[in-house]
Amino acid sequence: MTGSDLIVKILIESGVKVCFGYPGGAAMPLYDSLYKNRRLIKHIRTSHEQGASHAADGYARASGKLGVCIATSGPGATNLVTGIATAFSDSSHVLFITANVNSSEIGTDSFQEADISGITTPICKYNWTVRDPYMLSQILKKAMRLSNEGRPGPVLIDVPHDILSFEYPKGYISEDIQDESESRTPYVPEVSYETASEIVKLIKASKKPVIIAGGGVGLSGAYKELSELAHKANIHVASTLMACGVLPYDDKLSLGMVGAYGNPEALKFVDDADLVIAVGMRFSNRTHGALSDNKTIIHIDSDASELGKNVKATLTVCGDAKSVLCKVLELFDGKEQFSDIGGRMSLVKKGDYLFSEVADSLVKDVFFMIREKLGDVCVVTDVGVHQMATARLYPFDKPGRLITSGGFGTMGFGLGADIGVCLASEESSFEGTVLITGDGSFRMSLHELASIKENKIKTLIVVINNKSLGMVRDIQKKSFGRRYIATDAVYRNPDFRTVARAFGLAGFVARNKQDFERALDAYVSGNKAAVIDLRI
Repeated sequence: MTGSDLIVKILIESGVKVCFGYPGGAAMPLYDSLYKNRRLIKHIRTSHEQGASHAADGYARASGKLGVCIATSGPGATNLVTGIATAFSDSSHVLFITANVNSSEIGTDSFQEADISGITTPICKYNWTVRDPYMLSQILKKAMRLSNEGRPGPVLIDVPHDILSFEYPKGYISEDIQDESESRTPYVPEVSYETASEIVKLIKASKKPVIIAGGGVGLSGAYKELSELAHKANIHVASTLMACGVLPYDDKLSLGMVGAYGNPEALKFVDDADLVIAVGMRFSNRTHGALSDNKTIIHIDSDASELGKNVKATLTVCGDAKSVLCKVLELFDGKEQFSDIGGRMSLVKKGDYLFSEVADSLVKDVFFMIREKLGDVCVVTDVGVHQMATARLYPFDKPGRLITSGGFGTMGFGLGADIGVCLASEESSFEGTVLITGDGSFRMSLHELASIKENKIKTLIVVINNKSLGMVRDIQKKSFGRRYIATDAVYRNPDFRTVARAFGLAGFVARNKQDFERALDAYVSGNKAAVIDLRI
């Protein structure tokens, strides 16, 4: 048994059924082991290592299981960096395995050598370079455990070529040594009933409370408890981008997304509130700008380092969202409910459009059509105005149905992530996937259409094509005197319909609702992935 055989053996024994990656010279022993075990673990080769990193990330988010991504040394490893940072920002549990040059060559500037462990230290929950083949098993198992312990996050192990090729003595059994070293995110403490009682007192003392739900609600599986508290006390709920759909879009208490580009009604409710209950969120600069002074703030998060970092709260609670909310519900008798503090629609500002009034209306119609014809799909987005449009306008009626790059804002995330989500759909409750992307983001990753074709993945890709980098252009409009550079609408996109067909997929152009419906019907009745170029 070689070091590579040992890695694959541990992955299989841990329940890993699929991994993503791109081969290269230093990683060939590992790929040989994957070949020998190809009936037990499936490998998906993407067109680029960054696509593989996003695919593993998307798989982890959609399935709740460990995502695994493999790359070779040097540029193969460094091509993962953006994907690792994306997973780190959004607390996604992904194991990255990189090959490196021989141990004796490390530090000699040998061909395709890079200190990937040093490079990724700030964006990994934990990482290692393996120096001793007899420590390989312990390090790998520790990495897998730490990835999903406490606040989830990516981990990386870098394995030199000679350790991948190392032959263990016949009959060698790896020792499962317990290592008590702390992860980057320490153990989450159990919250006391005294703290839960203090939360209840603050809720009952308020007149206009609002809940802001963040991605931590999903990571802890606390959707049910949050909804129960909101309805028991009649508290309106806004969400960050990472928690869109925490309440169904038509729930009377749902305010939709808050923060930059958020729903105007959500911004108004949060501004008027006297109590903000922030659950599983970081208060990033995109969110805390909505907070005015003189508010009572309860901040609940599993990561103590986030508490008080960006916003000073009245009460900070380090704990798992589900556990905290369960205790609050036990103590909340529900006798004191709060009256509705205003109608949602009356607070929408006229003229507050993402694209234009006509384009927003078309995009909203398209989203409702997708929901009606495709059912309970998981929606993946890239980053840009289309992402904000999806968060504001898509009719999410279940939580956890939006997968996007929130904290890092990675353009080019969508197509790779969609591949991973499609693979996860085989073991998840949703019925399929849709990628909603923009023309700028799509151009960053459209080479992954080859991966979709090669792996016979059926997914719908909707390109909201406004012939510009919409979000950056909007900043130039508002803050730089309309001095447009590198974002102009005059630049020429390729014909995305023709591009899709060149990769062996279905391709369509839609300029209105009727065009889109015909294209959508053709996708539904067909047997392959499709790209709809929605020109607005």
